[in-house]
Amino acid sequence: MSTENQHYQATKLQQFAALLLPCYAYIAMLGIPMSFSGIIDGFAVNAATATAATTAEIICISIASLFVSLVLSHLRPRTTIVIGVVLAIVGQALTIQTTEFYNVVFYRGIAGIGEGLCIAIGLASLAQMSGGTRLLSYASGLTAALTLAAFLAVPSLQATIGSKAMFWFMLVGAVICLPLAFALPNKKIDRLIENSSIGNAFNIRSVSLFVLCLLTSIGANTCWLYFEQVGESAGLDLAQVGVVGSVSMLCSILVPVAANLVFNRVKSVLPLLVACLLMAVTSYLYVVPNASVYWTIGITMTFLYVFLIAYARMYSADFDSSGRSTAAVGGADSLGMVIGPVLAAVTLNLDAGFRPLGDFGVVMQLLCIVPALFIFMAYRSKTRPQASH
Repeated sequence: MSTENQHYQATKLQQFAALLLPCYAYIAMLGIPMSFSGIIDGFAVNAATATAATTAEIICISIASLFVSLVLSHLRPRTTIVIGVVLAIVGQALTIQTTEFYNVVFYRGIAGIGEGLCIAIGLASLAQMSGGTRLLSYASGLTAALTLAAFLAVPSLQATIGSKAMFWFMLVGAVICLPLAFALPNKKIDRLIENSSIGNAFNIRSVSLFVLCLLTSIGANTCWLYFEQVGESAGLDLAQVGVVGSVSMLCSILVPVAANLVFNRVKSVLPLLVACLLMAVTSYLYVVPNASVYWTIGITMTFLYVFLIAYARMYSADFDSSGRSTAAVGGADSLGMVIGPVLAAVTLNLDAGFRPLGDFGVVMQLLCIVPALFIFMAYRSKTRPQASH
């Protein structure tokens, strides 16, 4: 059941700010390979050591996003997102200026908190705006476009400004975004204040949607962690793997078209369930050592995941116009990037091949059936006519 009547009318500038700010911050997550390489080269550390810094950033993004979803009623959008952008600027600037690695983990954490606030407040603000549900679908396409721009620009910048080019790219982006942060309203939403308890903040649909997004994120991001290695096992070299990744990101720019088309026709959990089942199939085929299969599945799996998150944002905004559930979807997306690789490191033995990786992805996607059923049952119970007494 839609909550459109509870949305407020935002200006075009406020809509643009709420759309661009989380998309900028998402580059930090999708561009992790560039940050990872920048830390290794910039501080002369090995991959295992560099992982501590990138993981700290992603964890802090998750914590900040989930924090916002829990205490949204007590936060002023403009103040919170300005703090987020400033923290992102500080984190990037400190990373650039330091020469000691032991400081970097802390600095990446600062940047992560700022980026998490930008993601959560931006997405929550869109969910609260009239017409914001449609804009939430655009966020995925814009994020893909900005990330593709980063993947094209950063390698070129490295020849000029060195291995910390990714952090310079993010710093300049944050400085550009700072004036836009002041466009968001600073008044708390009245209906959030009236329903500020945790019990009112979340219900079965909200929690189940969070779990579904977390499970699919764990499965997808664990598979993507080995994107390069799986490609090489399929007979591709590093440059060819990069082309597959770029084409996948380019195709993901079209996600808003698909997400809006489906959402306008089917405002239910069914598209999420179908996407998860299709991702289970792609996870199984992902590790088949064949170049053509790798190309096809790499592009398809990326598109499906970006579609799933875009649709989940739209669906959450439709049944919860407070923005809490939408912010939680962002937290689930980033949290899966942390949990997935940890689970893979503990449970998977890939010495004999990548089949266990594909099976892991299949299991995570199939587990999404459980929260999807809870969402469906909650919807049915809410729409079932009440018996008259």
